[in-house]
Amino acid sequence: MPILLALGLCLATVSLAGDDASQRVNPRAAALQEFSERTREYMHLHERVAAGLPTLPDDATPEQIQEHREKLTQGIRAARRAARQGDVFTAPVVPQFRAAIRRDLQSRDTRDALAALQEVPATQTLRVNAPWPSHAARATVPPRMLKSLHRLPEGLEYRLIGRHLVLVDSGANLIVDFITNVVPSMLRRR
Repeated sequence: MPILLALGLCLATVSLAGDDASQRVNPRAAALQEFSERTREYMHLHERVAAGLPTLPDDATPEQIQEHREKLTQGIRAARRAARQGDVFTAPVVPQFRAAIRRDLQSRDTRDALAALQEVPATQTLRVNAPWPSHAARATVPPRMLKSLHRLPEGLEYRLIGRHLVLVDSGANLIVDFITNVVPSMLRRR
């Protein structure tokens, strides 16, 4: 009887260890899941701030639209006073974005890779919660490259500036977060 009891305990221990192993999470998948959650949280914040603003009339003038955008931007900045680089693009997910962009560029011949980056504005000083630079082109990530990046909630966009990937709130024209040096230096001379 003690042998059967010992065998039963061994099997239970192996079974529990197997259950523990099956519950391990792929770290890359977990990092992308966290990125998704953080972008959704940001957009919920955007929506809460927008809901607190007066509604624009259907026949709003360009000045009223600009004033509304500025109030939205100010409200989001106030709510994210402590925001820092890496709050959305967390350290575990950054290598995945760098790898996806580099894979896309390496799959192209040099001329095509340079053409894909043609509209990318020159490097600017980037800060979380700062507006997208007014004098910089608003070119987004090239379509083929965009397909290799994680899908974003409505209202957020990926943009490239210099060698950097920037997450922009298009409604508030605000830099939400960024990753530096995603484009290999040999492809960007600016």
